[in-house]
Amino acid sequence: MELNLKNLCLSLVRADDEDTVKKILEDCGIWDEPNFWRDLGDNENNYSIIGAQQADPVAALVEKLVNSVDARLTNECLLSGIRPDASEAPPNIRWAVAQFIEGSPHPERETNGRIENWTREQRRDNAQKISLAATGSKSNPCITIVDEGEGQTPCSVPNTFMSLNESNKLRIPFVQGKFNMGGTGALRFCGDRQIQLIVTRRNPALLDHHENLEDNMWSFTVVRRDDPQHGERSSVFRYLAPIGADSSRKGNVLRFDAERLRLRPAGNRPYALDAEYGSLVKLYNYKYKGQSHILLPDGLARASDVRLPNPALPFMFHECRSYSGDSERSFENPNTGLLVRLEDDKAGNIEDGFPDDATLAVHGQKMKVRFYGFKKGKAKSYLTKSEGVIFTVNGQTQGVLPSRFFTRKRIGFDAIASSLLACVDCSNLDRRAQEELFMNTRESLAESEFRFDVERALEKLVRDHPGLREFHNRRHEENIKEKIEDNTSFEEALKKVMQRSPTLAALLLGGQRISDPFKTKDAGATTEYNGKEFPTYFRFRGLKSGEMLIRSAEHGRTTRIRFETDAENNYFGRPKEPGIFSLTCCESMGTFIPLTDYSLNPYNGIATLNVELPAMLGVGSVATLKLEVSDNNRLEPFINEAQIEIVPFAERNSGKTRRRQNPPSEDKGTNHKTPTSLAIPNTYWVHEHEWEEHEFSKESALRAQRCPTDDQDIQAYDLFVNAGNIHLLREMKHGNAEIIKEQFRIGIALVALAVIHFCKEEDDGETIQKNVKLTCDAVAMMLIPLMNALNALDAKESISE
Repeated sequence: MELNLKNLCLSLVRADDEDTVKKILEDCGIWDEPNFWRDLGDNENNYSIIGAQQADPVAALVEKLVNSVDARLTNECLLSGIRPDASEAPPNIRWAVAQFIEGSPHPERETNGRIENWTREQRRDNAQKISLAATGSKSNPCITIVDEGEGQTPCSVPNTFMSLNESNKLRIPFVQGKFNMGGTGALRFCGDRQIQLIVTRRNPALLDHHENLEDNMWSFTVVRRDDPQHGERSSVFRYLAPIGADSSRKGNVLRFDAERLRLRPAGNRPYALDAEYGSLVKLYNYKYKGQSHILLPDGLARASDVRLPNPALPFMFHECRSYSGDSERSFENPNTGLLVRLEDDKAGNIEDGFPDDATLAVHGQKMKVRFYGFKKGKAKSYLTKSEGVIFTVNGQTQGVLPSRFFTRKRIGFDAIASSLLACVDCSNLDRRAQEELFMNTRESLAESEFRFDVERALEKLVRDHPGLREFHNRRHEENIKEKIEDNTSFEEALKKVMQRSPTLAALLLGGQRISDPFKTKDAGATTEYNGKEFPTYFRFRGLKSGEMLIRSAEHGRTTRIRFETDAENNYFGRPKEPGIFSLTCCESMGTFIPLTDYSLNPYNGIATLNVELPAMLGVGSVATLKLEVSDNNRLEPFINEAQIEIVPFAERNSGKTRRRQNPPSEDKGTNHKTPTSLAIPNTYWVHEHEWEEHEFSKESALRAQRCPTDDQDIQAYDLFVNAGNIHLLREMKHGNAEIIKEQFRIGIALVALAVIHFCKEEDDGETIQKNVKLTCDAVAMMLIPLMNALNALDAKESISE
């Protein structure tokens, strides 16, 4: 009996586990017929490519969503009569969205083609055209993605969906896909047999109806992983292609005629709406860490937000599985990415003054950096600790650095490390720079000199950013203000220990004094800053507009120049009508050339430029530096020229304090305080109800966290000691509880200081904290017994002393 291919296709669409798929195909006599299964990419060694894709299932899944965006934009481009690879095609994704989706007459404008500027209705309407639905198992659900993209003809499926390393999109400037392999990364996360279903139909409006009538048909295929056999050295991914198949395994995919199919979801019904063209991709028994409702804070929708923080187009996520309390939950929600969600939710989740934007250039490659400072406890609704710095290209995450990046020795922002996010937009990097910075999987950073230099430049930008430093100091004070206890007994006891051993005191503290944020001295006045959308001045600090700055700069040292302006803080980074600038340099009467390594960040009326002058400028030479700043509201740019004489590099004395620059204002403002110094660290007891905040358990002893200090050469730490440590509590039952508790605090603090001293050359602050944690947790079980045993060796000295 002849197969009803439409019914076969729909039965595969509705199947919700791989075993069902296998049985359906076995019943049709298809599963066990080897000639019906064609090597994906016509490459029997395809596992070497497919198995080397993304290691993260969410990142792999996001590639499927990105492919749907590409398909939608390509469809709209073709409908407009433009060949996607033609010179008149949009030059980038944002432009394509503005031209084809928004219908903007001015797609070149920076404010157009950005979904953050859309209304909620616009986002929802467009999200309906790309959907993701979860069905089947709660532990390993089936994920179905349906789009209203261009779709493919049956004969083109082997050269599109089932191809590898082809140049299908390489010359299309407005799509994300380039390598023709990222979409296969999801296969390894599909169940045990790694099965995927593809259903597609070409948009009839794109067809020449005088050609092959089969081009108007729906086609479908199933991808599976076959174990090595007949001498094969690795697994092989193959797809169902039985039409015209023979021993060469070069058949074609199944196809049938239908005007429409029920493929699209509505609410919690996965196949409720008709699709007339486009594509469906179904991933069976998909393995990812989250097992909850996909729309909950810990679900798939939020995880994909980080991997696609600023998508070109929104998607609609549908939860089609049954959960208790479903009547109170939403079944569908438009997914617009992390950055749009933060903008929508910032009132209750983002600190005042954020987001804040800066510009960074490394090797002539320009990047925009946007910082988000979260209110206490709010970051965990959006991020995990593995996400501190996100590098994106066209809204898709290409690599991340964990939050411990902010604890590196060169930065030292421990108090805000878990409450700070930096998004680095690398969309303007040229192709070579992107290849140097990212792996082809678009999931991780590459090991390269360029990547190293980008990290170092970002470290400097974060460290010297006055807004981030103020945020860190403020959060540090918030963290410990409720823990102010009488540290007098601890301080006196620790001083006695140090007095008894001058060598120990010098070894651990070196005679240096470290910061105490609560003993303060007057440090002048500051004002609340309200910048203008379009500034009326942008000039060298302390000079009149247009007046030349004359100064020197040391050869081989970063040159810092400050400007004063009335521009708002995110003047250069805002999505609507941002400011633009150019930075050039010339020697003597030569031609101005662009500078390649710099950062520029306006904050509260002070714009700080950190720039690496060209190495060709030797000692004694004189260069002219020019900064031009403009925006859509100005006819003529602000022009600032500086005459800089290059002088020899000079070593600096360490230990000098830095004064905070106040915004220009005639108002004296309100007084603020800066830290004085204290010779010992602050210690704070952490009780059981606070364990989660400090990641404590009953076995935990102490955590060290760097605190603000006026001198970057001094490592200042707060020490948080677990009052509920199981070993401490056990010892307190067998002696004077108060004395034992103080002995524990002093002893474990000394252990922590010793570890910090030992690790002082470590660049990564996370390494120091990890070593302190491991050492103190291990020592805690024997600390009091050891102290008692050692004291017992000296009959002249009692334990209480």
